[in-house]
Amino acid sequence: MQKYDFATLKQSVHLGQYAAWQGYVLDRKKSTPSSLVMRHVTRGDKIIVSKKGVVWVYFSVHDELDNGTIVDFIKNRTHKTLPEIGRELAAWSGGSGTLPVYKMPDIRQPVYDLGRIRRAFQWMKPTYCHPYLIGERKIPADVLNDPRFAGCIFQDRYGNVVFPHQNGQGVCGLELKNTDKNVFMRGSEKALWLGNGSSADTTFILAEAAIDALSHFALFRPRDAFYGAVSGGMSDHQLSYLTAIIQKLPSLQTIVLAVDHDPGGQKIASRIKSYLAGKCAGTIVRHIPKKEGADWNNVLKGDSN
Repeated sequence: MQKYDFATLKQSVHLGQYAAWQGYVLDRKKSTPSSLVMRHVTRGDKIIVSKKGVVWVYFSVHDELDNGTIVDFIKNRTHKTLPEIGRELAAWSGGSGTLPVYKMPDIRQPVYDLGRIRRAFQWMKPTYCHPYLIGERKIPADVLNDPRFAGCIFQDRYGNVVFPHQNGQGVCGLELKNTDKNVFMRGSEKALWLGNGSSADTTFILAEAAIDALSHFALFRPRDAFYGAVSGGMSDHQLSYLTAIIQKLPSLQTIVLAVDHDPGGQKIASRIKSYLAGKCAGTIVRHIPKKEGADWNNVLKGDSN
């Protein structure tokens, strides 16, 4: 029986190209320089492809058990045996298999550059009336001017909305949003976007995105709540920052996870609940839109009716 060098195959075969051959389509708008977002054209499965060191890896947004290398990707979607998987990957790696489906963006490991981020942030100004937030996202102007958010939303010189992320030691990342933009500035570390809080706040409301946090406030107008956002999936570092913030809220009674009504939101909520168990005194609840697949900005705009 022929033996295959799976360690090399996991590096040499582009997982994104293989996924495209299997019917996954690249979402260029959602993808970043360090990860590819792909959706299956008929099954609705959504995967995130990236690199762990030199090895291609992935995880399914809809199934937390569906993750790993390209070998796991194939094993979880076919009935192929390990020798059959090795033979197929060897063909791809050797150039005699199926040719790449289309050109993929380059993937690189994220490089944090705190100096670059803080230098850029110095030139950004708070915004209280941005056309993208008010016109397209339907965030009321009085929300942007509310003491809960005043001075927490910025604009860069190109007119993009900027949500600064903090890691407990100051600004560490800059998330840029606009009609045609949804990225973190190069050099950013994703941590947490935070509104303004006070020692009297009894509720901490955590949304998936800063725009969802603003939308949730616009819909419910709680006066004793401190808002934050995670901007996607939760890393171990983000969970650590979150714990530190919660432990500094002396009047905290409730933590509200205002996530999307989809498997991704469920996954984020479950991960946060598991991590915070025994680390905070507040009750943790999940608050989601009624319509499946909706986020809180969908609700605010009336898209989820």
